[in-house]
Amino acid sequence: MIDASLFAFDVHGVFITRILDDPEVLGGHAVLEALKRMGRKIALIASGSNWSTKEYMERMRALGYLVDYDEVWPAARVAAIHLRRIFGKAHVLVLGERGLAEEIEAHGHVVVEDWRDAEAVAVGHDRGITFDKVTKAVRAVHAGAYFLAVNKVRWYYMPGEGPIMSPGAIVAAIEYQTRREAVVVGKPSPIHFIEVLSHFGVMPQDAVMVGDDVEADMMPARSLGMKTVLINFEKRGDKQSWPRGLVDLVLNHVDELAKFIKG
Repeated sequence: MIDASLFAFDVHGVFITRILDDPEVLGGHAVLEALKRMGRKIALIASGSNWSTKEYMERMRALGYLVDYDEVWPAARVAAIHLRRIFGKAHVLVLGERGLAEEIEAHGHVVVEDWRDAEAVAVGHDRGITFDKVTKAVRAVHAGAYFLAVNKVRWYYMPGEGPIMSPGAIVAAIEYQTRREAVVVGKPSPIHFIEVLSHFGVMPQDAVMVGDDVEADMMPARSLGMKTVLINFEKRGDKQSWPRGLVDLVLNHVDELAKFIKG
């Protein structure tokens, strides 16, 4: 049985698959409702870097997941908070989509277009990536700007279609050319989990991470001492393995979790 005061969930591969603007709903509505009735804390720890927190919440609610702003923690939100802690207010060059820029601005930062004005470079998922965008980011990082990876998840995929370019691939390209390692704040970085745990005032041993990715969900959560539940989502398209002791519980579907929650 899983006994925890905070239940943290990955989104893709757990509640939905495909992309947030064209999702396939997998389930989990009843699990969230049951947890709320029991008074448990809930957090969506999503690797998303192309939607603002507000957009993410609204889209999840439109799919029937009745989460509040306080419960939605995409990597973009953690990145904006991290920059505020480092700089107060930063001038940020964004290699990413509109939602990331909006999230950064919502936390008081200034998004700049000229790489010469950048104190920091924030790199996220960008489906409109161009040679010029990457070149600006490379130049800013090479010139000494703070190099922030909103996430560095390796495996992004579309079920039935195959892998798609991930933010991790973009970050790795800039690291290779500039010979600088990015500060990663979103999954699989423990920073993402620490930020959420701190916000809710919960110790790691009192929290559980529910996700479908061994690298991005299970490993960082366990490294902090969190409990772990792996949703063995069959449409991922890559074969996963894990060492003994990393995962507390393996399920085929998030709806199966309800019968393992200690009341």
